[in-house]
Amino acid sequence: MIKNNDKISSNQVAILLFTTMVGAGILSLPADVSKEVGPNGLLAILGGGLASLFFARLILWISSKFPTETFSEYASKLVTKPVAVVLSVILIFYFSVFVSLDVRIFGEVLKIYLLPSTPIETIIITMLFASAYLVRYGLEPIARMSEILFPIMVIPLLLLFLPALSDVDLTNFLPFMRVSLMKFLKGVFVTTYSFVGFELLYMVFPYVIDQEKLKKSVNASIISTTLFYMYICFFVIGIFGYKETKEQLWPFLTLIKSINFPVFFIENVEGIVMAIWTFTIFTSIYSFHYFAVLVLSKLIKAREHSYLVLPLIPPMYLMALIPDSIVTLYKYANFVSQYLSIFFISFLPIILAFFVKLKGLGDKK
Repeated sequence: MIKNNDKISSNQVAILLFTTMVGAGILSLPADVSKEVGPNGLLAILGGGLASLFFARLILWISSKFPTETFSEYASKLVTKPVAVVLSVILIFYFSVFVSLDVRIFGEVLKIYLLPSTPIETIIITMLFASAYLVRYGLEPIARMSEILFPIMVIPLLLLFLPALSDVDLTNFLPFMRVSLMKFLKGVFVTTYSFVGFELLYMVFPYVIDQEKLKKSVNASIISTTLFYMYICFFVIGIFGYKETKEQLWPFLTLIKSINFPVFFIENVEGIVMAIWTFTIFTSIYSFHYFAVLVLSKLIKAREHSYLVLPLIPPMYLMALIPDSIVTLYKYANFVSQYLSIFFISFLPIILAFFVKLKGLGDKK
């Protein structure tokens, strides 16, 4: 039974998707695409956005065939119960890994820029308990929190880059498409980590009040995320050039530090941007945390998800501490995005869609 504090609107789903996708990936996205496709990073992001939109709509179509069931429930009808249990366990691990990666990246950034004397363990555990506090109350409070943080995240970041518009050199986007098709497709592929988050569509469908409007919500969230990423990368690559951008770990933060703001406008821009980014990554963390708990609760058929929130914190915390450096951390992130993300984003939807057609299951309407 779905309680009232777990029912949300399609508009809230759109905002939840956006705030989940725009997380830690925004820091390194310009560098990642510059390494693969040089000055054609904007096109690679556009390609990644279109691919993400296709697979998001495919996951939505599969979920719409079982409007009262989540992935853990309808997968057993499509691929047998033992396989569905294994997939659900992997999905719990998948969401938990992204919580761990995000809190570790958050801890590394905060330790470098704001809290150099604070142990990273303290930063990580504090963020995990903050997430747990919100996750315990259900999906609707989470969606409302995303609604509150959405304008705080987006509007200031859009405005902060405008003073740097005159510094953009359009020749930094040349030569145009002087890369092989395989190289360009690899560039599209590396944007995967920045679009991770729409997999929550596997679980969210039964909790939406106006399910018939979800197509527009998914379209709006993926398109707006793509445009937002292109906007950020336009300034980063346009000012630094792709050769300099690809050598930086977090070019997004480097650009913020390099922008000359009018003295009357704002004094400590870096501190404000870090505060905004904290909200941004917090939305990703609590979304992945909630859906990891939700999959677990459906798997064991628990009546309440709230008492499963805290037990997941220790494994998330320990996984966050496994990488011994930032370099190792991003190696793990790349591994997860190249294998687990690609599986849940592309291969699994295709397999499930095949079985939906083959078995003729689901709502016929």
